[in-house]
Amino acid sequence: MKAIKYLFIGALMLVFSAPAMAQDEDQATINAITKVIKENKSGFDAIEDQVKQVYKKNKKNAKVLTAIGVAFKEANDTTRAREYGELALKAAKNHYAPAHLLLGDLLAIADKPGDAAIQYQSAIDDDPKNPDGYFKYASVYRKVSPKLAVAKLDELAVQRPDVAVNAMKARFWFDDKEFEKAIDTYKLDPMSKLDRGDLTNFATAHYFTGKHAEGLPIVEEGIKRFPRHAPFNRLGMFFNYELGNFDKALEFSERLFTASDSLKASWMDHFYKGLCLQSAKNDYDAAIASFQTSLGMEVPASNKVSLIQTIYSAYSAKGDFDNAIKYYNEYLNAKGNPNANDYNSLARMYLKHAEEVPETEREQWQMKADTTYGEAIQKFPGNAEYLNILRARLNATIDADMSRGLAKPYYENAASMLEAKANREAAETTRLVECYRYLGWYYNEKADKEQCQNYWRKVKELDPTNTEADQFLQ
Repeated sequence: MKAIKYLFIGALMLVFSAPAMAQDEDQATINAITKVIKENKSGFDAIEDQVKQVYKKNKKNAKVLTAIGVAFKEANDTTRAREYGELALKAAKNHYAPAHLLLGDLLAIADKPGDAAIQYQSAIDDDPKNPDGYFKYASVYRKVSPKLAVAKLDELAVQRPDVAVNAMKARFWFDDKEFEKAIDTYKLDPMSKLDRGDLTNFATAHYFTGKHAEGLPIVEEGIKRFPRHAPFNRLGMFFNYELGNFDKALEFSERLFTASDSLKASWMDHFYKGLCLQSAKNDYDAAIASFQTSLGMEVPASNKVSLIQTIYSAYSAKGDFDNAIKYYNEYLNAKGNPNANDYNSLARMYLKHAEEVPETEREQWQMKADTTYGEAIQKFPGNAEYLNILRARLNATIDADMSRGLAKPYYENAASMLEAKANREAAETTRLVECYRYLGWYYNEKADKEQCQNYWRKVKELDPTNTEADQFLQ
């Protein structure tokens, strides 16, 4: 504890002993005491003496006292923050806008918007050219009286025509997730008047509304003025990827991770980076590594399913069947309520792999697909007819000479379901013809003329132009 205390004292003594003009000394003092408060880890009682030393030397210095209060506010000690805010006002004989702003912020934190507004109005009265008072007043009042909040910003427009007042109004819409209204309001001010935060909001609102092409010029303006600002590099990656500018998206991805200040990378950053690597360079290994990093972060449950789906798709495109299957099963588990199409996709993955293995191993992978279709038929009776058709087609491929009749039970099942439908659609009638054709050929191979002709007559009834049936019905 003593070592920490002397360290703090040493930092402050450097300030007290530095030869400088008053204004520079004030700022140096503020920087030092702010650092002490910010870096304190063991409770503010441990630095009470150091803070008091600064206070004793600056009892009548409202600037330093307010800065101490702001530092305590940012460290979540509202009691000490209020104490130094009030001391600052006392030192300035109750007329110092920054102190009123601090006290207003503390009242806003305490959910007292009316009292906060009074302090902000005092700040405006003391410094009518400072935009902060107007914006903070409008911020706390917009839920109480939106009209009064807007009127206060209109007062600022009179005092400071150079300030982007519409951008301040747009911030309210952005915070309320009214992104279309935020965009329309930001457009009322030229981009040259928007500060970094407003440019970020403006561009982000375009991303959330899917207006990628319109958002790109805003990003480019932001990059021109703030080239190392992570959100602009991030949005440049997002927009360009969504627009299909994959090389440009990859360029922004590299800027985001290597040329951005204070980047706190999110799961989406790594996810999009993987997409860029995959789309721009077909670099599946690097893309999968990025996806894996993303998956290891805090990903919302609704997005995790899509992320896992992207990973298995990348493994599949790479030709890594084992990992593709592994992540596809993870996808099914994460989804929780897979549908018939999900099982169809799994079966198709087995079939794709069956084409890549030696012929001696092919049928075992085809039968895995067959089993998958069987599971799907049990789980999704509403899709049983079409799933039986898919299963029948697969088995017809496995048993091309019909010697084992592998497809027969599934075509029979599908035919039975389709026959029972009173109002079949054209596609369903086509599938029923497919069932009858297979069964007609099957019974022809079995030399069962009666059954053979029975099915070909059914073909002819549904498709009178079918000439294939004629050879069996003579």
